[in-house]
Amino acid sequence: MHLYGTLRTSSGVERGGEDFTRDAHEKLIAVGMLRGSLKYRNGKHTGVLGPGDVLVVNSTHPLVTASIGVVETLGMAVPIHDISKDSRVTSGQWPVRLPESALTSAFLAFVGRYLVEDATAEGGGQVSSGLAEPVLYDLLRSALLQVVPATMTPAQQSLRLQAAVHDLIEKYHVLQGFDADSIARALHISRRKLYRDLAEHGDGVAGLIAARRVRSAAAILLEQPAMSLSEVSAAAGFGDATTMRRHFLSKLGVTPADYRRENA
Repeated sequence: MHLYGTLRTSSGVERGGEDFTRDAHEKLIAVGMLRGSLKYRNGKHTGVLGPGDVLVVNSTHPLVTASIGVVETLGMAVPIHDISKDSRVTSGQWPVRLPESALTSAFLAFVGRYLVEDATAEGGGQVSSGLAEPVLYDLLRSALLQVVPATMTPAQQSLRLQAAVHDLIEKYHVLQGFDADSIARALHISRRKLYRDLAEHGDGVAGLIAARRVRSAAAILLEQPAMSLSEVSAAAGFGDATTMRRHFLSKLGVTPADYRRENA
């Protein structure tokens, strides 16, 4: 682990800052802002850091920064596999900006504390590093897990997708033209994957949409007795009354007109 602190008193561009690339170990570099503003570029990502912000980057991609006036930063660099064996961290998408939270504030505070202790220790040695490492590693790991996605099994991913599909159907089934392709586009997945993950539903995605439209149409038929069948079909998301009639017969075994009459 390497702790560092910098104070820039004038504007300028700097590539890499502290040099952590002398060995072959892949490192995570956390840059914390104490004051001032710092523009950065890391790979294709750019942004501006302000007081209290913490950016975590991977040493495999150069970090280029440009200070705006007086800038004070601190941070740490550590081999990535010393932080965690968790694939959520080791395979993360970098850079990561930590959220404003108690964990992020605690991480900054502890880095600052140990920097002061090391600077004031007799002989300038890093006497606190043995105690600092586990605390800072835990803080950085916990802070990163605030923003990296949770690891899920394929079964959990499938259940999550199914829940998202049902949510979309619930919200948008009344829109004419809403179909399986609409769902696939909204979830950024292929139509094939959509149908594969919903395979346990015998009628498929189209059947789920139709069933929800039948439920809406059935409610409208009883709640709005003055509405024509064409109006009901449009309000429920069906393209026309004929399509609604076909799905009513398939799902309920009666026509919309008979359903209204029998339940009036």
